[in-house]
Amino acid sequence: MKQEMVQQDERRQGTFWRDMGGVTMLLIGLTFLVMSILGKRQVDNWWSIFVMLPGVLFLGIGRTFSLGNGRHHILTRFAIGLGVVILTVGLMFALNLNWAVWWPLMIVVPGVAFWLIGGSQHGVGGTAVLRLGRWLGGTMILLGLTFLADQLQLIHLQTLFGDFHWWSIFILIVGMGAFIEGARVLRHSGWASTMLFISGVWIVSSGLMELLAPNWLSWEGMVGIGLIGTGLLSRGWLFLRPDASTDE
Repeated sequence: MKQEMVQQDERRQGTFWRDMGGVTMLLIGLTFLVMSILGKRQVDNWWSIFVMLPGVLFLGIGRTFSLGNGRHHILTRFAIGLGVVILTVGLMFALNLNWAVWWPLMIVVPGVAFWLIGGSQHGVGGTAVLRLGRWLGGTMILLGLTFLADQLQLIHLQTLFGDFHWWSIFILIVGMGAFIEGARVLRHSGWASTMLFISGVWIVSSGLMELLAPNWLSWEGMVGIGLIGTGLLSRGWLFLRPDASTDE
């Protein structure tokens, strides 16, 4: 039995390095192909390949953490998400993209990483807390795409919204997501529902602060709302207490 396990580990490590080498060549080949299509005859930022290599390494590490039943461990999702972020930075350097225009990708791609991590499962309470990452990731993706559309002049945010702090809506969405996930496990996981409700209070307070008080001139109001909400939650005045027999 022990010998079989050792052989399986060796095969798995061999697969990891083959996958990593294959993905590396694939990504580098695609980079050169895109450069050729764009008419770049000289690779100015050749050093960007060394930026992409750690990203490929993290993708390979994520591959080794994959479970045999088709599910993905949180470490798998974290490694893949981090790898995608690093690869995006490397590709932006390789393609010599203008950071003043394409910077919203640094909101979109980390949003994808948070979305991946939010899909992990770790008990009733842990899963509920992690699912907040999906709310955060989804809003980051939408926010980044909105900024990118503005940078590419597909839309004009200043014309559409003027001085209205429209991005505060995305903050409020994440806060509402915290309340929704906390309510889902209210009777099943006390620590998770409490953490999510308190997070929701502070996130919503931040969103309201950004919406109603430009430049954070009255941050004391946000702190006041957050403390009042946290105090009420701690006393159990607003929400039912979870069933201790099912708490995780």
